[in-house]
Amino acid sequence: MSKPVTRPKTFGIVCLGLLWLLLEGCGWAKDRDYSNLLENQLKYPKDLQITIFAEVPKARHMAYDDQGVLFLSQTKAGKVVALPDADGNGKADRAVPIMKGGNGPHGLAFLQLDSGYYLYIAEENRVVRLKRTAKPFTFGEPEVIVTGIPTGGHSTRTIKFQDGKLYLSVGSSCNVCIEEHPWRSAIIRFDVDGKNGEVFARGLRNSVGIEFSPYTGELWGVNNGRDWLGDDHPREELNIIRLGKHYGWPYCYEDRVSDPDFGDRYDCRLTEPPAHTFTAHMAPLGLEFYKEGALPARYNHSLFVSFHGSWNRSVPAGYQVRRLQLDAEGNIQSDEVFIEGWLQKDGSKAGRPVDSIVSPKGELLVSDDYLGVVYRITGK
Repeated sequence: MSKPVTRPKTFGIVCLGLLWLLLEGCGWAKDRDYSNLLENQLKYPKDLQITIFAEVPKARHMAYDDQGVLFLSQTKAGKVVALPDADGNGKADRAVPIMKGGNGPHGLAFLQLDSGYYLYIAEENRVVRLKRTAKPFTFGEPEVIVTGIPTGGHSTRTIKFQDGKLYLSVGSSCNVCIEEHPWRSAIIRFDVDGKNGEVFARGLRNSVGIEFSPYTGELWGVNNGRDWLGDDHPREELNIIRLGKHYGWPYCYEDRVSDPDFGDRYDCRLTEPPAHTFTAHMAPLGLEFYKEGALPARYNHSLFVSFHGSWNRSVPAGYQVRRLQLDAEGNIQSDEVFIEGWLQKDGSKAGRPVDSIVSPKGELLVSDDYLGVVYRITGK
């Protein structure tokens, strides 16, 4: 009989450590079975197919770089990763660490400047940018360009660029209150170096999802309404966000309806009504314009909205992706469910959609921070 091999105690610790790293950094190494979710639980049109592009814990906001690589924020983990699909098989090969130890990194955006190519990251209290020093994934140290963003309350920040300006969404500190900081419940606009900050629009309680329309160039945003006014009000909003306009919160909601707590302090006639509304408390977090791509032609001219789902409604709502059909000029024509089924019949949840984005190939990708995956939607 051969003598048993005796290993030092540290061997097991090292192995466990390596296993943890695999599970944390490359979630798809777990080889989880999603067939029941994709084939039986999720409901979506028969001319589509949904696969798992990547497994990443707490997957939140997404952006593509100039190489066609998807970058994703893991807000609660303080991380940003790149998810390359080098072999083009529709599934990420690995998770490449870009940032770790961040303070709630959420919004991501890329920008080419004369001085180089930059990844901008919106953290809870600041905006930083990382200069790419070598392709594909070598970046320099974070350069802080915006400071002093108020913290607490709604803490995720989203950024977009348009015409040489940086747009930053900052949510409220509370459910409903009069804010002291002018950046709260507002869209703030800066130069790309973080200077000359100004309030672009206000009265937006928590517009996590913002996007510029490819049809008109205007900024659109979904907004999460206040709580504790019952199951049906205020309805969630889609706004066309314009310079100098006030969108109601905390004084008014929906189409200039006076808020019972603060409505007597502002003239609701001075506020902007939403462009479209949805069922209350569904928590819209992401939106993406889609002109045409890898989906069947009948989905051309769409706006996809991801609903994270309710937490304070007697009958849960949300946990779905909706499609707003647009005309050739980008005007809203209709509203329908696109994907649902994350909300189970017993009220439990199988996932919570967050952000959506169109890939360079025209595929639609949706992140899910509850299940920790990125879905890939294409035509059959």
